[in-house]
Amino acid sequence: MQNILEFIYSNIPLFTITLVFLVVFESVLLLILNARFLKVKRTYEKVIDTLKREDVLNLLQKILTETEEIRDDINQMKIKINAIERESKKAIKKVGIVRYNAFPDVGSDLSYSIAFLDEEDNGVVISGIYGRHETATFAKPVERGHSKYPLSAEEVQAIERAKRKAL
Repeated sequence: MQNILEFIYSNIPLFTITLVFLVVFESVLLLILNARFLKVKRTYEKVIDTLKREDVLNLLQKILTETEEIRDDINQMKIKINAIERESKKAIKKVGIVRYNAFPDVGSDLSYSIAFLDEEDNGVVISGIYGRHETATFAKPVERGHSKYPLSAEEVQAIERAKRKAL
């Protein structure tokens, strides 16, 4: 018994610090629990006030009606999103361009071929041939990466760049 008392007396500062720490820790926990309780209490009071003002069945009916309206809105949005997705497949998403010198006596790569393709490689390839005295422009439809019209090497290259999404 004497050993226990000596141990306690020799470690009073340690016991005091430990007890202070436990009191501080318990106080913090108490504050957190109190804050959560107040939040729950406020929510409870709102529900009770609403129930005092309205009949429970009317309140439930209102919630069900609002839920149905939200469900209808979501279904309408899904329909619109599907329509937008279908339309976006037809939008130009890939562009490829090739600049070149069509004639040896004209410099600066002023001629060009540019391909505009959608998701399924459908679209158009446009070529502008620049000469000293005139310029000609050609447009050829492209279906699945090919055209029923003869394509120049530059037009084929522009289509391939567009397919790779590399200008």
